[in-house]
Amino acid sequence: MIIFLYGEDAFSSKRKVAEIKQKYLNSDKSGSGLSVFDCDHASSAGSTGKDTVKKIMSTAFTANLLSPKRLIIVENMLSFLLAEEQKVMQEFLKKKGKSLIEDKDVVVAFWEGSQPKKSGALYKFLEKNAKSQKFEKLSGVKLRQWVLKTLAEIDGAAKISTAALEKLLVYCGEDNFVLFSEMQKLSSYVDGQMIEEKDVEKLVHAKIDGNIFAMVDAIGANNKKLALGMLHKHLEKGDDPFYILSMFFYQFRNMLKVADLKEQGMPEYEIARATKLHPFVVKKSLSQVSRLPLLKLKTIYQKLGELDTDIKTGKIEIKLGLDKFVAEL
Repeated sequence: MIIFLYGEDAFSSKRKVAEIKQKYLNSDKSGSGLSVFDCDHASSAGSTGKDTVKKIMSTAFTANLLSPKRLIIVENMLSFLLAEEQKVMQEFLKKKGKSLIEDKDVVVAFWEGSQPKKSGALYKFLEKNAKSQKFEKLSGVKLRQWVLKTLAEIDGAAKISTAALEKLLVYCGEDNFVLFSEMQKLSSYVDGQMIEEKDVEKLVHAKIDGNIFAMVDAIGANNKKLALGMLHKHLEKGDDPFYILSMFFYQFRNMLKVADLKEQGMPEYEIARATKLHPFVVKKSLSQVSRLPLLKLKTIYQKLGELDTDIKTGKIEIKLGLDKFVAEL
């Protein structure tokens, strides 16, 4: 069987992979037939894409002496392997795909934490031939429903007020990973009681998130000294640098959306509806984009992307990277 899981809701697709993995481990307690290939980590560790593809192909048809079943999880292939390397995998699947699709004892699960390019040959093949599922990014009403459903799964006794839910979404945005983590923290704190707005303000990264706006304001005013000072305070307190990076991404991405629609002459309430952002976030973003030209915003976002790549590939330590990002803007 070939499975293809992808889409912008990486949290939900990752949970689906975890379900498949757990189901397999229930039948193969030793896990001897489980293999995981992360093409992102493989490339940063020095392995070539061709090496990774060869290992996957070899593993798919290597007999498991301890169990007849095999589960092969392939992550980030469409995101990190070159087109010619993906083509090798595509040709392999064309030749062996039918036998893999019909073989219930061998499962090859391809996972992508984003929406791959629809023009890619391997993407087209998997979309057509694999058991595929797309995980759309949640927003608006669907995101609120997901929060309520997930909170019930975390703790059946936990409830959240409307005001607290709105504040939670303002603080966390549409990042399901962050939302899930904060919901676990909140449900444990209230211990079966209603989660109120004050609980969100107290426990969620309210101060970090509020200061992200302030840091961005300082960057827009070209006050690097103030922005760096605020960043250093968070790092010295022990705040998670990866969370700070994710909030930079979130805020500058929002500003790009808002700036583009503002240039088109769209009023504030329509921008909120079109972007599905909270009105508070739109208002703050509009205030900030008035001091940051669209071209500079695009440059900043590009530098953020480069920083993220350098961190993932081990070229720079994250705290130093954040420091350089702010200092060199």
